[in-house]
Amino acid sequence: MLDKYGCLVYVLPLMASLVKKKKGNRLYYYLVESARVDGKPRIVHQAYLGTAEKLAELVQQNTAPVPLSATLRNFGLPGALWLAAKQSGLWPLLESLWPAPRSGPGPAHYLLLAAIHRICDPGPKTEVSDWYEKTILASEWGFPAERFTSQAFWDAFEQILPESSETLAPEEDPLDQAQLRLLGLWKEKHLVGRRLLAYDTTNFYTYIASTNTRNHLAQRGHNKQGRHNLRQVGLSYVLDGESGLSLCHHVYPGNIADVEEFSVALARIVRLLDQNQIARDTVTLVFDKGTAALDNTVQLQEAGGDGFPPCLGIKRRRSCASEPAKSCRRAAPHNPACGRWPRSCWCTARNISRC
Repeated sequence: MLDKYGCLVYVLPLMASLVKKKKGNRLYYYLVESARVDGKPRIVHQAYLGTAEKLAELVQQNTAPVPLSATLRNFGLPGALWLAAKQSGLWPLLESLWPAPRSGPGPAHYLLLAAIHRICDPGPKTEVSDWYEKTILASEWGFPAERFTSQAFWDAFEQILPESSETLAPEEDPLDQAQLRLLGLWKEKHLVGRRLLAYDTTNFYTYIASTNTRNHLAQRGHNKQGRHNLRQVGLSYVLDGESGLSLCHHVYPGNIADVEEFSVALARIVRLLDQNQIARDTVTLVFDKGTAALDNTVQLQEAGGDGFPPCLGIKRRRSCASEPAKSCRRAAPHNPACGRWPRSCWCTARNISRC
């Protein structure tokens, strides 16, 4: 239902309770259902049951009403993510890019369901249909669970990004274009800031066989989880430093080092800022010392000339006041404007690319 501000509100099932009321010298029992009305608990429904003797008689004669069936739904996290996708504008954007057919789910449903399932209950696509059937999404979408098979996900993703389009330029990649449009939408909604971007890389090991030569992304490299014997896929991403929303990403082969990936990611970051009319000289790019190589800092300076970025953030595990930056040949002066980041200190060094 909609509240007074026009926002969609999910009403949880009311929890009934048994309440006794004394009238004269006798006790009478009522079935009471309570809910919050305008933020305050109120009785929204009550039914008279009778005296204790009458209730005992109903139980002994088995004449009390018995429910014929009950349906359980996993509501909490799936419902919150579904609501966030709609309120943030993500779901309307996905639907506009990949409309659903007249009957059945569309590519947008498969894309969002894969993301929600990965957050709530990570597992293979063969388990998604059983999980989906037990969540609030089945009631909201109204599609049978049989529509979300592993092959159906494969076919839907093929519609979004065909296998033959591996060599597409970022300007032609439909997922990159969708993320750029989403960033523009979030900027209009004032959900992202303009001052701080956080960049990092990670990788994910897979169980793809070594004999599988068709997969070019899964390669062996230094795995951050210690599974060096398995083929892995790399991921670089940029987050908004204030809201934590993902602004852009890049999937790359697992045998490429983090330092080498930065040149590719930098081009995406620059395009992200320019297409959304975010001035480069207003942004601070923050990344860890594993990426702060000399070649990368030179590329960073050349990418924006005199304006991008004014500061280069280096993630450090110790206090910036007690130890100089190890990734810089000359110790950078301590910046009094250094702010606290969760479990780490992020300090800025002026013109660090000249060191």
